[in-house]
Amino acid sequence: MQKEHTAVFIGHRELFGVDAAAVETEIKKLLASGVTHFLNGGMGRFDWLCAQTVFSLKKTDKRIQNILVIPYLSFHIEEREYFDAILYPEGFERYHFKEAIIKRNEYLVHHAAYAICYVTHSWGGAAQTLRKAKQCGVQIIHLNR
Repeated sequence: MQKEHTAVFIGHRELFGVDAAAVETEIKKLLASGVTHFLNGGMGRFDWLCAQTVFSLKKTDKRIQNILVIPYLSFHIEEREYFDAILYPEGFERYHFKEAIIKRNEYLVHHAAYAICYVTHSWGGAAQTLRKAKQCGVQIIHLNR
């Protein structure tokens, strides 16, 4: 998986004002520019909307890889069939579960060149991950603007 061909999704657990069509439009733009791998944290409604949208697009574009990155082994996965791979990063067993989520989010942004984001406020995990993505030079695509 090459970083320049990889995108991540960053968003809140709750989802208001973003629909699958908006997500699909941005994913298609990324596909047209050569992005084929999509990393997902699987923790909230935005993540699941994105996972479902990528899964749907895979029906017509076989290049797409939908990858779930889990923070700990007991992570509950609602829709396994959406994903081509489930990745548990090496060394994550040493983290407490709350720290593992932060480390997983850092892993996501360190392995992506693009981020499709739905972040509406400046606090919480999604906002922290967005700040980290900006620091890492990830190209940000905002859905809530």
